Amino acid sequence: MKWTEEAKKAFEAVPPFVRPVAKKGVEAYARSMGQKIITPEFLKDAKKNLMGRHGIKSTDSSVNREEPDRKATVPTHQYPNGFFAGEGVDPLKYAFDRKISVHAGAGGQPLPAEEALPAWQALCNKPDSSPRRTVYIHIPFCQSRCLYCGFFMHTLRQGDSNRYTDALLKEIEQVSGLSAVISHPIHAVYLGGGTPTALDAGDLQRLIEAVCRLFPLADDCEITLEGRVADFGQDKMQACMVGGANRFSIGVQSFNTKVRQDVGRIADRAEILKMLTTLTDLDNGAVIIDLIYGLPGQTMVIWEDDLRTLIEETRLDGADLYQLNVFKGSPLSRAVDQGKLPSPADIPTQAEMFLKGRKMMTAARFRRLSMSHWGRTPRERNRYNKFIRYGATCIPLGCGAGGRLHGHYFFQEGNLKTYYKRVNAGEKPVATAILLPAYSPLFRNLVGQMENGRVNLAVLGKKHGFDLEAVFSPLLEQWERAGLIRSLGEGWIELTVAGEFWNVNLAQALIDYFQHYRFSDI
Repeated sequence: MKWTEEAKKAFEAVPPFVRPVAKKGVEAYARSMGQKIITPEFLKDAKKNLMGRHGIKSTDSSVNREEPDRKATVPTHQYPNGFFAGEGVDPLKYAFDRKISVHAGAGGQPLPAEEALPAWQALCNKPDSSPRRTVYIHIPFCQSRCLYCGFFMHTLRQGDSNRYTDALLKEIEQVSGLSAVISHPIHAVYLGGGTPTALDAGDLQRLIEAVCRLFPLADDCEITLEGRVADFGQDKMQACMVGGANRFSIGVQSFNTKVRQDVGRIADRAEILKMLTTLTDLDNGAVIIDLIYGLPGQTMVIWEDDLRTLIEETRLDGADLYQLNVFKGSPLSRAVDQGKLPSPADIPTQAEMFLKGRKMMTAARFRRLSMSHWGRTPRERNRYNKFIRYGATCIPLGCGAGGRLHGHYFFQEGNLKTYYKRVNAGEKPVATAILLPAYSPLFRNLVGQMENGRVNLAVLGKKHGFDLEAVFSPLLEQWERAGLIRSLGEGWIELTVAGEFWNVNLAQALIDYFQHYRFSDI
């Protein structure tokens, strides 16, 4: 879609973190009107027809921007970005045509590259007493690449484990005395990747020991290590437990040997069960696994067997059931396009798999921790994932790590050579800083509550200074008609089973809707 220079200039009045959403809406409206060029005049028409003339009235005078105290009401067909669901169809399978995102969010305003490190340096010296505080440590190595994974960075080579662990220990020491780190307990630590278990046993132990020694961990701090079956032998298990890890998340994805090996996993079914038995027999931490539904060649019968195996043949503390996401340009996408693998399950089939997983886990008395996470024993708490959804403070460590502090996202160097150089020079390897939207706390509360299946809009609105029931009423009324939510009264809404499957779409729609109507000055 072509934009005139005048239109581009006019569009700059839209806050940066809203522009991607607003631009999609304008261009979608242009296509529907047969408009091939975006002009300033067309922008005015788009504002009138897509965003309406009504703003959102804040009940907090400190944030009110003199907007009319009226509820926005625009015909449903004029909304961009899939705000509204299909009606008269099976909502589980067809409420929307696709999942719009892996996680709901509002983006932010990137700072100039030269300001990223100074921003970190200023903020890390401010005390932080957030009620949820975490540390994320990224291990950017894998022994091999799985076709479906969008997080692969580097193949582990000889000497990498020791060198990288040395660098991590330096970085940990550099941040361990900062005010933002020491001012309040840390409640969850997550070692992710990549594949953390690709590191040598001794390096894993000294890394986790350093975390326990140098950070102010809460007495009940959850320390999670991600791993894969093929490189997590008993020596590494014991080293991690001695170091202080108390939760292990193993990427199984499927127990079916052909399905998992077709997408690059190494171990077969028997090896998986043997490894999980060894780990649970050590009885020194929560053990959970990831399973994915929708993989190429994974029929409903195979998915049911994956679930049955989890329930009947393991003594795991919990499990995560994830929907397959095919990243464009990933090895899996190319393999399917080239006919080397069958196509993954489509959305309606994945919806049926979601329902099957929900029914079987509920019948087996697993307790629901979020839309994807299930616990079987009290050991499984899933604290890190829950805290992050609610916008927890997160101190990033490692090459490619991301974190959050004092209203900013920070992302670290993804280039190993540059990462080593900066850490060895005593410099925090921050590469990118993003200023979060002013209403990010509201958005994170929405996302967190949606993940739990219920949202109290009355309480949430009062906390953030908005009448959210009025703000969102056009969406909520339509979603209830479509079978995605139920109104429970007193400000509560609850997701139906279909709403659970589409919860990311719903959460993202609430965020986008709020931003469209809060910031409509084009």
